[in-house]
Amino acid sequence: MRVLGLSCYYHDAAAALVEDGKIVFAVQEERLSRNKHDSGFPVRAVARAMEYGRCHIQDIDAIAFYEQPEVKLKRLWQQTLLDWPHSWGLFSEEIPRFFHHKLPIEAQIRQHLDYKGRVVLNEHHASHAASAFFTSPFERALVVTMDGVGEFETLTVYLGEGNRLTKIKSVHFPDSLGLLYSVITAYLGFEVNEGEYKVMGLAPYGQPRMLDKILGPVLQLLPDGSFTLNQKFFRFSDKACHFTPALVRHLGLPPRRKDDAMTQDWQDLAASMQKALEEALAHIIAPLIKQYGLRDFCFAGGVALNCTANADLIRRFNIRSYIHPAAGDAGGALGAALAVAMREKEKAPVYRYPFTPYLGTESSPALIEFTLKQSQVPFRKSANVAEELAAKLEQGQVVSIVHRREEWGPRALGARSILADPRKAEMKDHLNAKIKFREEFRPFAPVVMAEHYGEYFEELGMKDAPFMLYTHKVKKPEAIPAVTHADATARVQTVSREQNAYYYDILAAFYKRTGVPVLINTSFNLKGEPMVSSPSDALKTFFASGIDCLAMEDYIVEKGN
Repeated sequence: MRVLGLSCYYHDAAAALVEDGKIVFAVQEERLSRNKHDSGFPVRAVARAMEYGRCHIQDIDAIAFYEQPEVKLKRLWQQTLLDWPHSWGLFSEEIPRFFHHKLPIEAQIRQHLDYKGRVVLNEHHASHAASAFFTSPFERALVVTMDGVGEFETLTVYLGEGNRLTKIKSVHFPDSLGLLYSVITAYLGFEVNEGEYKVMGLAPYGQPRMLDKILGPVLQLLPDGSFTLNQKFFRFSDKACHFTPALVRHLGLPPRRKDDAMTQDWQDLAASMQKALEEALAHIIAPLIKQYGLRDFCFAGGVALNCTANADLIRRFNIRSYIHPAAGDAGGALGAALAVAMREKEKAPVYRYPFTPYLGTESSPALIEFTLKQSQVPFRKSANVAEELAAKLEQGQVVSIVHRREEWGPRALGARSILADPRKAEMKDHLNAKIKFREEFRPFAPVVMAEHYGEYFEELGMKDAPFMLYTHKVKKPEAIPAVTHADATARVQTVSREQNAYYYDILAAFYKRTGVPVLINTSFNLKGEPMVSSPSDALKTFFASGIDCLAMEDYIVEKGN
């Protein structure tokens, strides 16, 4: 059975193809269109899915969309009526756009793809849940999905058993942990749906001294393990600003404009919001463990990308945690496809889809060489890429790599990565200023050889951490200061030779030279751009930044050649 999953018309459009128990392909449209957070119909992603599946669109048994537009429209109408006249922008702009694009999604699918077969509209949070549970190692688990809002739901809990997911609890709009975190993101002068991870990165520089202004007055934790938001502080239907003057008065702190210098007060607000999120998640998880006697959890939805909160839950409750690396809306495309495919297997023996994050496009050596020649870029082929890159890294150079199929999800995992030496603290500032062109407080993540994971980092009860979804305490901060954050943690990725031999061998060669089995790993892109996909993307980013060396498989490009 072939199922094509789609997400689009909000943010992070994507397409994913599953066939006969295998995930064949998955990619975000932004990687191909080069438009960050591209929300349009993912025609490019679908075309590449058909290429990798070696099939025609009419060979697809079902196309699954990641949410149910008719249900979502009911919520939008309710928002409009309940918050009039502040909802004028929603009424005059968003709802007409919704009527034109998302509501007739089946017609859109048939029009864009000339598709004649079955179209299935899956619930938003059910798509998130399926993306996690059906690729997890668990036969029975609690599956928690959290984001801004789907149709009506902002948080759901499913019981996953065998090949089935059963919804057991939900929280509805306007009570939303995702929206609360986004409000504080905007309050701190960052872009919503883009800057939430900046709040997480900023939090360790502050103290949660404003926690009592958030927990209780703004975010109330209820006795049944759920929560509610005090709506006098919010105006979610106002496109221009989601918080009211009452919140400004309550916090006693003016909102930050995006170009304002960061102050301690705003850092403390970030720390307080992060701590409030962690307390709310603990409040949700504790009664679930007690009621169901389970400590195996899957998480999905945008909130599941909060690495600090993810690690906090493991430390507090000793749970086993699995998080799908494309936890946001893009991952809903794969989740919708898996949900439809698994309905055919509900009574079959327990099955889990073998999962690798390397699900996107791949550039052949012939295409790489053709691109280099057409671009008239001097290059050479290396007889030993790992050794050569390790030598450059030891000398303090910054290198970038393009290797085989690109990563699924927002984290660079060694297919489209920038690498650097973590042994000198100043490398962090160099990367932020000269390579990524972003805020100086932003941390960088380490990648470590899997066999040295526990030597350098807290393991959180896990044998590996291949998707970079948890913050771990650093055991040897003096050895790797460039990846040790202000709170002595790091967002770790482990890698083995089986997982990605090309990437692993660079680490191993660096370890042989320096005695340190860790490198800085960050996404191969510039601020405001998607991660690179093709060789031409890589060349453009390489020459627009301070990266010293670019390796595309064994093709080497250096500055000044």
